[in-house]
Amino acid sequence: MMRRKCLLTFLCIGIAGCQSAPFTYNPEGAEHTRLAKVAVEQGPRQFAHDYVAVIEYIWNEQGEELSGRLPYVSATFDRLNISPGVYRIQAKCANKQHQGSVEGIFNFASASNYRLYCELKQDRHTLGFAVSTHVALKLEKTTN
Repeated sequence: MMRRKCLLTFLCIGIAGCQSAPFTYNPEGAEHTRLAKVAVEQGPRQFAHDYVAVIEYIWNEQGEELSGRLPYVSATFDRLNISPGVYRIQAKCANKQHQGSVEGIFNFASASNYRLYCELKQDRHTLGFAVSTHVALKLEKTTN
């Protein structure tokens, strides 16, 4: 019985550690409505090649890592509430076959809403066919 309880506890901790969580960075203590809100696109994939993003790390303009997460242990982030400014974000873009970390530098305005997503980029193959070559992290300002 004790072995079963330990196993269930370990599984719960492991599952909780893999979940995405919101992240708030507000060092000046600004009111919540003044923060930039970033939602990471997490909708269901239509196709196996569709990429989904999760935020892994965030750095400010001074190069300080803000999230404080540990690789392979800490949760990733699916939403940000962040003070206006310029930040470097590292996100994991993954589909059913491939995954990798990509970075982008973004300027967030006060009281604005954004959507962060992975965009598949295409290039030309030597025979002239369009082929997927890499994934880029994109930011789009939204109305809600």
